[in-house]
Amino acid sequence: MKNKILLALILLNLTSFATIEPCSAIEKLKLQELAKTYPREKIEKSLKGYRNIRTESPEALSHKAVLVDLNITSVEMLNRKDYSTITDYVSDFLDNNENSLGNISDKNIFEKVLVKWNNTVPAKDDFLLEKLNIALANGLITGYNLKNSNSYANFDKNLSVSYGHNDIIHAIQLIALLKSEGIDAKVQLEPKTSAFLHNPNWGAPNYTHIILEDGKIVVTPLEYDLKFQFVNNKDKIKFTKLVDLYAKKDSENQKGLIYKSWWQPFIQTGKIEGYQMLISHLVKNGDFEANILTLPKSSKDFITFMKKESNLKVTTQEIWVNPAFYRFMEGDYK
Repeated sequence: MKNKILLALILLNLTSFATIEPCSAIEKLKLQELAKTYPREKIEKSLKGYRNIRTESPEALSHKAVLVDLNITSVEMLNRKDYSTITDYVSDFLDNNENSLGNISDKNIFEKVLVKWNNTVPAKDDFLLEKLNIALANGLITGYNLKNSNSYANFDKNLSVSYGHNDIIHAIQLIALLKSEGIDAKVQLEPKTSAFLHNPNWGAPNYTHIILEDGKIVVTPLEYDLKFQFVNNKDKIKFTKLVDLYAKKDSENQKGLIYKSWWQPFIQTGKIEGYQMLISHLVKNGDFEANILTLPKSSKDFITFMKKESNLKVTTQEIWVNPAFYRFMEGDYK
């Protein structure tokens, strides 16, 4: 029995990484009828330069022509029998868990981001908010985010980052910056209701806020996490460096930065060199989920508090953040 299970797992693994050829891709993408509309003249135009255009069947050629016309592959790749982009595209198409607005390279990506933001309904769960505000007042945490889990990107964790901010013009300029640097990535906007302690060094708070009994100021803006899934880790590292160069404020009235850059931009990702580890706590209640970051030493006390007199389940994971945000977690403002 164990051998049969092991064999099944091996076959499943091999299937998931198998190359998807053009004819199979057309079937999986549900484009069979479209391919049949291609006359010979259109096929030859789309496949100009294809070596086997005189030897393959009309059906096989029409399948390849459709994939070329949709920019899923190229004639050059077909000549090399390189079906990697076809395989990636189809695998992505069949992944129902992923949730993105599109790619940086899309001409209408700015419009999609703006529409998503303008139609945002702030996440609100009174029970979670009450518990979290008490934790904030008691100094157990420095802030939290509340999201509707239906908006999650569900990107590949190894290739993705989460970038937090509250101004949508900043998001548009950041995407434009990446595009100008030749970086492409999948994009999702995850709106969130945020709350965090205001550092007096920042000056007077410019956002909605509440003042606690001890005089501490809690800022409560509507924010977002901009999720990117990059093509490779090289582009992910390049992204972090571009943020440091063009989206991190180091002095008052600093020039050469994109709109509304922060002293301490927020980047969350998997482990990369130079980043610091925090503990992410996820507390779910229905469709709403709170994400709370703490220093490792503060995690246990927070979990104990959240579970007290409630049925809330707290799950944790290690995440890595950029040095500037880690300094914020330690009480610094730069």
